[in-house]
Amino acid sequence: MSKPTEPFKCAVSLSNELLMAISSISYKLGSLSITYDGRPDYEDFGLATKSTLALEGIDIKPSQMRGINKGEEVPSAPLATAVSRLYAKMMKTDPRDPSFIAKFEEALWPDGVPHRLSRRVNSFPYPIPMHARIEAMMKGIYKFSSSSRPKHPLMVACLFYFEIMAIQPYSEYTGILARYLMKSFLGDYCPALYSLPLERMMLVHKEDVEKAYAASVEKADTGPFMLYMFSLIEEGIGNLLRRSVKKAPEQSPLVNKMLEKMEPGRFYSATQLCELLGLKSRLGLQKNYIKPGLEAHLLEMSNPLSPTDRTQRYRKK
Repeated sequence: MSKPTEPFKCAVSLSNELLMAISSISYKLGSLSITYDGRPDYEDFGLATKSTLALEGIDIKPSQMRGINKGEEVPSAPLATAVSRLYAKMMKTDPRDPSFIAKFEEALWPDGVPHRLSRRVNSFPYPIPMHARIEAMMKGIYKFSSSSRPKHPLMVACLFYFEIMAIQPYSEYTGILARYLMKSFLGDYCPALYSLPLERMMLVHKEDVEKAYAASVEKADTGPFMLYMFSLIEEGIGNLLRRSVKKAPEQSPLVNKMLEKMEPGRFYSATQLCELLGLKSRLGLQKNYIKPGLEAHLLEMSNPLSPTDRTQRYRKK
């Protein structure tokens, strides 16, 4: 029986298939950049947090998610709180700066980083390098990405995920860092991609992502994995395009009236908004104020993942 390939030794090559995929994605990104403002909705970061943790086998309860979406400290979910805050700062993160790794570790593990010491990690079936090589290999990824050798940003984004998973710097939650940096590189390349539901798509297609990774390991080439990830990215861009071409509703004078009365940064319940506006009917509030405000992206919810939550609150963006 032949010895399994070590993923961190896989070659990085550019095939005609990859070039065609990059060309197709670039064409769609051109259309997206014209129609999409590139600003993630509030729920985009909440969904990214929930999905990336689900890929680690961690479920967030609705009550915890409500607190996280409000930017509150949730003692029962410290990891989710830390990850959500990292995502909230993603657009200010420079993925090319290696110093981010220390900030990531401090945010997730304030009591000490669980550096991987053994050569085995649960749920990762491939050979991984010795602990003593981790630091040098992590630096090597950054050095390769910044070298003069021609590399497309899409390839760099996927390469960071592939290599970080291959190195496995931590005994747990390595995937969170790998997905975060891949998303950061994509957004750095095209700001609209900060809104890409990448983590959700990787969760839905988890088995296929793992098969693509296995195919690259078998061929000792990152190509198969990158090709599959490009297909997911292109699918996600298609979703963003469909979202962006929806006709924006006209700004309602009633919504403007409500926004003028709302204090910046404060969440209001439906009852509080009725009192603020002098309304007797919550049905009228929902129909004439809240719904058009949300559709025009002028309002945001405290719990966007559960729009019908009875404790739902709203604030102006």
